[in-house]
Amino acid sequence: MSYPVISQIPLDPVAKQGFLSKPRRPISSLPRQLPHQRLVFEYDGTFVLGDRRLRGDEPHVLHAASVSVVDVAKDHPTTIQVPINSSGAHDFTVAIQFRCTVDEPIEVVRAGLTDVTEHLITYIQAYPKLFELGRSKGLHEVHELWALVHAQVKAYTTVVPCVLPGMTVEFAGLNVYAPDEIAQGRRRYETSLHNIQGEHGLRDVKRKLDRDFELDEQDFLHAKGHSAHDFTRQEAALDRDHQITEATKIRDLLNSGPGAADGLYVTVRGLSDQQIAERYAALGDREYSAIQRRVQLEHDLQVVQARARAEVVRAAIAQGLFNETTGKELLATFDEVEPETEPKNLEGPASEARAEVTAGDTDDDFFPEEDVRG
Repeated sequence: MSYPVISQIPLDPVAKQGFLSKPRRPISSLPRQLPHQRLVFEYDGTFVLGDRRLRGDEPHVLHAASVSVVDVAKDHPTTIQVPINSSGAHDFTVAIQFRCTVDEPIEVVRAGLTDVTEHLITYIQAYPKLFELGRSKGLHEVHELWALVHAQVKAYTTVVPCVLPGMTVEFAGLNVYAPDEIAQGRRRYETSLHNIQGEHGLRDVKRKLDRDFELDEQDFLHAKGHSAHDFTRQEAALDRDHQITEATKIRDLLNSGPGAADGLYVTVRGLSDQQIAERYAALGDREYSAIQRRVQLEHDLQVVQARARAEVVRAAIAQGLFNETTGKELLATFDEVEPETEPKNLEGPASEARAEVTAGDTDDDFFPEEDVRG
């Protein structure tokens, strides 16, 4: 699209419609104008700026030979490109930006400024020193060249401003480019370099992550080992405290009185009902056996005592200390303290009737008849 004149359209004469009807050009046959555009009509050898609202019967509209659409936007950006020599076989390309504003649409149309870029190129080419700046620069020195060209163009546009009919043109900036094939090769090189650096960076990041993972894993295992050791130590301490507590309870129970040990023997943890019953039965048998042994010991003691008395009597008879009367009195005394001849019957699972113990059942009679009679 050209600038500042967007388009120019020739207009046909309006045909007469009737004797009494007023001629009118259809508005639909005219180009539409946007908010930043104006219509300029060529009428009777001159140019007239059209209104925003047209009826179609205005003389410059009804009898216009052509109409032009002019862009009146403020600071419209326009860029031109000019080549300058380099130290090699290729040329640099300088892209210069301008800000353009249409002040007088009629003057622009009258001057024929349909495309301002051609006029701007002519304006820049009028400064020949610009095209000599790159002869000492290679394509790799494009940044150094940009500083020289920018300074020269800015000075030139300030000292010799661009003058175009009905327009204001100001310098906005510039860029310096290497040839397209050089730029493409450089882009490919930079892209490859970026990819290589990216892959290298990814490898570095991966190695760092792997190293961090290994360190974290070692720290975790170390902490886990410490935790397990602490747990084992705490568990051992708790078990020791529990054992001490249980031992204290058992000691207190054993010191609580008779029968405590038997109760503890029966109530050990983890016993089944059958085992508890068996232990109670064993305790009963043991108690019965203890009573039986005690009774037997008492009976044996009485037998020993009776034998001792018989020995005393025999000794007295041998010494002639007894007569019939004295023997009867002593015999009566023995009858008063005669030991029980039969222990008490015991009830129990192992209880049996014992044989009656009398003086005649022992090895020696208590009182031989011949000794008593003297």
